[in-house]
Amino acid sequence: MSLNFKNPSRLLVWLYSFLCPLYGRPFHKELLKALDINGGESILDFGCGAGILANKLIKDLTEEGNLTCLDASSAFLNKTRRKLRKFDNVTFLLGDIRELNIQPGSFDIITISWVIHHLPKDALIEIVNAIVHTLKPEGSIYVIEYTSTPHGMLKADLIELFKRVGLGARTIHEKKNTILLEFIKKH
Repeated sequence: MSLNFKNPSRLLVWLYSFLCPLYGRPFHKELLKALDINGGESILDFGCGAGILANKLIKDLTEEGNLTCLDASSAFLNKTRRKLRKFDNVTFLLGDIRELNIQPGSFDIITISWVIHHLPKDALIEIVNAIVHTLKPEGSIYVIEYTSTPHGMLKADLIELFKRVGLGARTIHEKKNTILLEFIKKH
């Protein structure tokens, strides 16, 4: 059975809103520690889903900072929009990053949580290139991903994918079948 994340059922949105915080808590904790946010950053939460990570990220930003939540699903993006409605420094983008004309070098930090394995395999390199294109020269991309197949991507394949677009990898946290990696531009 394949889950439809672009046009999810209300049940799928509810399940992800309920279950993801339980499983994701230790990885989000490690991610927030690694980010060391000072408050003024511009952050992209790519594939924001139900806004679980976005809700944590926004609390560390000051008025000078900005969070952009991007998702291909209007149902998930609307869930995130409702969750973050009291914040003025959030932008919501619906669609494919390759088609959104985001300015190059827009973000200090990009987070991608449990999304890469859902992207179309034949477009992976093109999508990752588009993501990297929006990263500032000294920025970092943080990826949380399953590392077992068929539901996930092997650690070596994930590192190779980002290496192909000029990024080096650093493992931050690894537990069971999940990994948190930081990707930075090689100099």
